[in-house]
Amino acid sequence: MTRVFELQCWVKKFYRQGSRFRSQLRELETNTHLSVEALQKTQNHRLQRMIRHCVQNVPYYQDLFCQLKLKPENIQTPADLSLLPILDKQTVNQNFDRLIAKNRRNWLCQISKTSGTTGSPAQFIRDFNSINLENAAVWRQWRQAGDFGKKRVSLRGGIIVPVAQTEPPFWRYNPANQEMQMSSFHLSFKNSRAYVDQILNFQPKVLFCLPSLGALLGKFFRHHGVDYQFDHVFTSSEVLEPDTRAFIEEVFHTKVVDWYGQTERVAAIGQCEMGQYHIQEDYSIVELLPGYEEGTSELVGTHMHNFVMPLLRYRTKDAVVVNEMPCSCGSVFRTVDQILGRSGKTPLITPEGCHITITAHITCGVENLLETQFNQEKPGEVVLKVVTNEKFSEQDKEQLIRNTLQYTSPAMKVEVRKVDEIPRGPNGKFISIVSTLGEERQASRV
Repeated sequence: MTRVFELQCWVKKFYRQGSRFRSQLRELETNTHLSVEALQKTQNHRLQRMIRHCVQNVPYYQDLFCQLKLKPENIQTPADLSLLPILDKQTVNQNFDRLIAKNRRNWLCQISKTSGTTGSPAQFIRDFNSINLENAAVWRQWRQAGDFGKKRVSLRGGIIVPVAQTEPPFWRYNPANQEMQMSSFHLSFKNSRAYVDQILNFQPKVLFCLPSLGALLGKFFRHHGVDYQFDHVFTSSEVLEPDTRAFIEEVFHTKVVDWYGQTERVAAIGQCEMGQYHIQEDYSIVELLPGYEEGTSELVGTHMHNFVMPLLRYRTKDAVVVNEMPCSCGSVFRTVDQILGRSGKTPLITPEGCHITITAHITCGVENLLETQFNQEKPGEVVLKVVTNEKFSEQDKEQLIRNTLQYTSPAMKVEVRKVDEIPRGPNGKFISIVSTLGEERQASRV
């Protein structure tokens, strides 16, 4: 079984880090230093090529352009995309086959699926070029941070060993990338010492993780009194809260470098060496439309590199806070102050009918707490499932209840329930709020 896994690792590296990847990485690293004029020229050229391809080969867009009485030459720049309607997940689901290019599907493509945590799962097809472009964009960020292929541990939510397995090892070694892939499903207080000892034995320089998993690992290191320093911690796939960033940086004595993307691959945002978030302008065309909250912008993206199933003006429902100031790193890529994530998050409903979607500050200052999940079956009532260490006290519990009442409603009925572990959701992501309530919502407040 081990040999089969190792062979799969080498095949995957050949597929994702071959000659196409290397040429794209060189191009992307050059693009970092483009002038505004050169970047606009590159975007216009790639957009025009994509539009021509869509009208010539993709049935959905052939019909759309015909209905709108548009020709490919009507769209020359990103500003011209406003002539097209917004594309959403529901439309993709309804037109899946018609969005596939007639001349492009082949065995090198991959199907990616969204988890459907917001109630609407979907699948998308990515071609070989797009897959390698994504990998090259991530590696550009890693190399800018100083990682040129160091030994790493990854906690990315994948099923590394069978979920039913109860004894170590809960990890597998990927020799192709000097990477210890660790199971997030088994990362629990019970197994924490085994994880800590394995990392100490492996001596990695890089941690690549979901933010919630990186923080949980850090709490286990602290609990066992083990001090460890990574050269780099790279996070992605979840919104990185400021408190989570600060904790990971403190416990592992390094800076966290964050990356934003999505299954649809229509937009990417990464931190530069100065710590500033930049929209990756050579990855896709990104429009910033008015967001669901005042002062925010929603990301709408258009593919420049995926020709098998191109998405034009795809609505991500993810929001950011834009920064209008240029970055001292010298890149002309637009800057972002904060990534807020998905609109339509599952809310807690207070007795007054208000919606609460931000819960991170509720757990701040509560000692001996490892993880907390908010569960709601009735409006005005919430059960806090908590994973704790053995020092968790009645005073800690009372502080958690006081915080919940302060940041939700004084009338909220709160129960704190200790559990051994909190199962991960789809794709290994931590779900902070689980609700069985329907869609009958009243006034909104965050």
